[in-house]
Amino acid sequence: MSAAALAAPAVPRGARTFLAVGGAVLAVYGLLLFADPALLGRLVGLTFVDANAPVEIRAFYGGLELGLAGFFVLASRRAVWLEPALVAFALAFGAAGAARLAGIAQFGFTGPSQPVVAAIELAGAVLALWLRRGARGGES
Repeated sequence: MSAAALAAPAVPRGARTFLAVGGAVLAVYGLLLFADPALLGRLVGLTFVDANAPVEIRAFYGGLELGLAGFFVLASRRAVWLEPALVAFALAFGAAGAARLAGIAQFGFTGPSQPVVAAIELAGAVLALWLRRGARGGES
């Protein structure tokens, strides 16, 4: 057995699956918004005032989502990347969910989509941390 294999942490299958599925979802979302930035406007009621708006949506919701998707999928296949990817997932989606809740508290919402998405983001963050605990053999 190689030294790298001996040094690699035990990797729960659920953590690999979680990151692979999360990466696939982000890839679809990122591809859709890269191809059609106006889709986000239609989904959440944004109006684009000038050319900077679709450029920003393409870059952040398209490009960044695709980059995260690639990282999570790659990490799902590399044991030594698993823990950092789970932490990154928890931080990114925990912050997004918390910011969304702050936005809901400040501005309100129409329809159920914002609270539902906030719940999904926060649940994903908690699950990533729980899976990270398993990847560390119960260490915190």
